[in-house]
Formats: sequence, structure tokens, C-alpha cells
Amino acid sequence: MWSRQTVLLNSLLFYPTVILGGYVLWEKSLVMFSVYAGVGLGVIVLGRYFVCRRCRYHGVDCPSFGYSYLARMFRKDETKPFSGLACHIDILVQVLVMLLPVLAWIFGGLHVVVPSYDTIDHVLTGTYVALAVTMLGVYTATGCNRCDIAECRLSKAAREPKGRTE
Repeated sequence: MWSRQTVLLNSLLFYPTVILGGYVLWEKSLVMFSVYAGVGLGVIVLGRYFVCRRCRYHGVDCPSFGYSYLARMFRKDETKPFSGLACHIDILVQVLVMLLPVLAWIFGGLHVVVPSYDTIDHVLTGTYVALAVTMLGVYTATGCNRCDIAECRLSKAAREPKGRTE
């Protein structure tokens, strides 16, 4: 359904965004960095266990940042249906984690918990936000808008009227 170029494009936008977000937090707040890294790694591992191993695209090309390949650390589970709830929790947690660098920037501006940002910190945070917005836009266009998994409310299949076929 998706080309290898789509997987590569989404991965090339996702991983630099995640690394840059981590770098910004590492420089400003070790506590926020620890939450970012811990929850991020948890999402990668637990999300693949609860979401990807039940997905029909387990182990094949999908636009989710190479997650379908990471999911190979778990055996495919065809005994249970794809979990829309697990998918939504996975997405929500990833988005919340991605907001941590922005939250740190806000805290820095308010001089609360995080030290003030200097010019390079503002540039790095702005670059992070631009990359994150671009990544989410590209992922939505190349992934969600072409996905046929109706259990995920963000997919094209879930948004189409029932009974409509292409």
C-alpha cells in the first residue's frame, strides 16, 4: 500500500525531529529530557507491542516511521483484532511527548523551572517546531489520508461514509 520512499520520507522527518527535541531538552532540563526519553522509548516499545503486532501491516512497509519493522521484536498476534484504543493512546502520548520541548521553551520564557533561552536555543526550538509541524503534515498526507484501518479514527477509512467504496 505504501512505498518504501514514503517510509523513508516519514522516517527522515521523524527521527531528526525527535533527536533535536531531545537535544533542546538535554540542554535545558534534565528532568524534562528524562521524561521525553523515557516516555518516548516506552511508546516505541509498548506501542509496537499493543498496536503494531496486531496490525495487518506488521513487518511490511507502512508510513509510521519504520515502526512496522521495529514491531518485529514481537511476534505478530492474529488472535486479537487491531486495537483502535491502543492506537489512539499511542498517538496521544507521542503528541504530548513532542510538546515537551515547546513546554520547556514556555517555562524558560516565564523563568519557571527551566533557565532562560538564549538566541541559539530559540533557533533550535523554532527549527524543532518547524520540523515537527512538517513531519506531522507529511505523515498525515502520506499515511493517515491513505490508510484503510477503520479502527483508527484518524485514517481515511474511518472518515469515509459507511458503504462507500472506491
